[in-house]
Amino acid sequence: MKSIVRRLTTLGLIGATLTGVTTSFSRAALALPRAEIVEKLSTVPVFLIVDEDGRSLTASVDNSSDENLQAPIVFIDAEAARDFLERAEAENAPFAGEAQVAALPLSSVYQEARQQLRTSTSLVYIPDRDAIEDAEELASVEDFPGVPLFAAVNRENGQYLLYSNQTLPMFFSLADLQRQLQPFFDQNPDAANTIRIEVITLEGLLQSMETSNDAEIDDVLGLIQLVPASDTLRYLQNNGPRR
Repeated sequence: MKSIVRRLTTLGLIGATLTGVTTSFSRAALALPRAEIVEKLSTVPVFLIVDEDGRSLTASVDNSSDENLQAPIVFIDAEAARDFLERAEAENAPFAGEAQVAALPLSSVYQEARQQLRTSTSLVYIPDRDAIEDAEELASVEDFPGVPLFAAVNRENGQYLLYSNQTLPMFFSLADLQRQLQPFFDQNPDAANTIRIEVITLEGLLQSMETSNDAEIDDVLGLIQLVPASDTLRYLQNNGPRR
């Protein structure tokens, strides 16, 4: 994973100030207390297909042992979950008859995976299709390897940008990040040439949060704030937690 925490720098935004961080973030480092990780994930809605007893649809995943490990399928986008279920119903899939789409905080799914699967990395994530396309374009790759998270970076010094309240926003939607930056660009036209957008994966970030042994970097990771897609929040406002 690329370095995601950089030196402090200040850029004004409408309603917020962006700064950067001084510490580097390496692939092998970073762990936060479990409770802090759970708190960060509690604001992120995800969607599962569940039966009438609340059991989620699962998929077989690779496992180091010989046991058959079944992990929940976690949709980042509600419409993708609905489309999946509608196709299953049209094909008369056995699970589809009594199934529905349920919204849960990612923190709940994460904790259950830790308890039942002994790891959170076995969850099967289905990313938002638009986010994947945006990530592939940004990263210049054909198959982006995970759930994209987008963040603003200073082109001149490679620093990620923070709000003035010392949070490091990571967006699930590129469009949401661009909308937040646009008022600043409108008032400071030259700033568009000094800020770029970088993409990392949710899976890599979570793994790093779990495996740190560097207190200084842990402090910086504690600044990260996951920002759900605005489309997801609107869906929940209009439809509630269940389909």
